[in-house]
This record gives sequence, C-alpha cells and structure tokens, in this order.
Amino acid sequence: MLRQLAVILLAGLVTTSPALAKNNKNQGQGDADSVGEVLLDVAITAAEIAIIYDFISEYGTAPFGPPQGLPPGIAKNLARGKPLPPGIAKRYLPQNLLAQLPRPGYEWLVVDNDILLVVAATSIIVDVLQDAF
Repeated sequence: MLRQLAVILLAGLVTTSPALAKNNKNQGQGDADSVGEVLLDVAITAAEIAIIYDFISEYGTAPFGPPQGLPPGIAKNLARGKPLPPGIAKRYLPQNLLAQLPRPGYEWLVVDNDILLVVAATSIIVDVLQDAF
C-alpha cells in the first residue's frame, strides 16, 4: 500500500513539473502558445489517480470494458496537446467513478489501457494516465 501511494505521488509530480517549467519559460509569446500552455497546465492530479486506482481495486476492470488494441501509429498520437485521433471509439468512465472526478468542460475517456482527460469542446488531450489497467 505504501509503495502504491509513493507511485501515485511521484506520478503527480511528474505530470505537473514539465507544465510548470514550460509555463515559466515561454511567458509573453503569442496566443497559440498561451493556449498550449494552459492545456499543459491541466493535469490529472495525484488525488484523481488515487480515486481511479481505488475504484479499479474495488470493482476490477470490468466496468471499463475490454481493452481495444490500437494500431501503433494511432497509439503514439495519444499524447498531451494533441487532438484525439479521428475514428477512435469513445468509451467513458463508469458514471459512479465520474461522480468522484468532477471536471467541468472536460471528458474522461478510456482508450485501450489508458485513461485520457480531454477538453470536451475541442477533443484536445490534456493528460494521459498510461497503462491504468
């Protein structure tokens, strides 16, 4: 349990550190860069990761449906700041888990073994929890 908590806390630090460094480095640039920086400042928090892993430990992976393999070219496009590739079947987190992860304006999606946090209006990926299952 202690090891799992350490991994969760480390994951939270790793996901937020590059965004903060990039934000300080690129101050004063154009609007397009500002939008990208804002998106990179949004990350899945350590608390949200803990909620997700607690849910998986309690209910297993069945509520998420079977993993759907992706071609390698599409899989590598599932990255922060990129749009959700077209043609991917959107699978949402179970409703009882979504209730614990309120993010107005964002969608939580399951793609293969990853959980994505996506801007609802633009389908831009703001963070990826890789190999969640």
